[in-house]
Amino acid sequence: MHNDAPTAILATLALYELSVFQSTATDAQFAPHVRDTVELSRVSGYALNHFEALMERIGQLGGDALALMEERAPSLTAFNERTQPKDWHESLMKSYVHDGLLRDYAKSSLPALDADSKNVITAVLDDTRREELLRARLGELISDQDILGSRLALWGRKLVVETAKRLTEIVELTTDREHLDAKAWQSALTGHSRRMSAIGLVA
Repeated sequence: MHNDAPTAILATLALYELSVFQSTATDAQFAPHVRDTVELSRVSGYALNHFEALMERIGQLGGDALALMEERAPSLTAFNERTQPKDWHESLMKSYVHDGLLRDYAKSSLPALDADSKNVITAVLDDTRREELLRARLGELISDQDILGSRLALWGRKLVVETAKRLTEIVELTTDREHLDAKAWQSALTGHSRRMSAIGLVA
């Protein structure tokens, strides 16, 4: 594997959770209602807690967390540049689609890790509070606006393609493989289909 497997994976997730914190805080800032601001602000706090837990574990393993994240930052930056949302609704959809695919894929493809690292990572990946909030809010918005649903469905399909590219880059950075694990990706796509159905859309 590239680098030390546990610290490489921990750093990849830490950088992602930091990005989640930033994007969710921004969504909270531009939310149309106080309710959304409060709920998204709370969720951004969960992401920051995950980030701190991952950073702490990297430190316990003797890794340089900042250097490891710096190495992975260009890939995440490129993904965000390719998937810039046009508005608040598309930003929520980006979070819902990308986050779900990434977490499902990671759960199905994690290599053997030491018990403590696995526990930290599993706790992060199993936290569904953000997904639950986004599912409920997107479902409400889409049920009230047919045109919005059609637009977000198209946006969601683009996000699937871009997330596959992003995951391939993560795999290359953290393993000796150059392609996605087919079984894990299929599992992620199955989960994605369920999530789309839950908000009234077809994947």
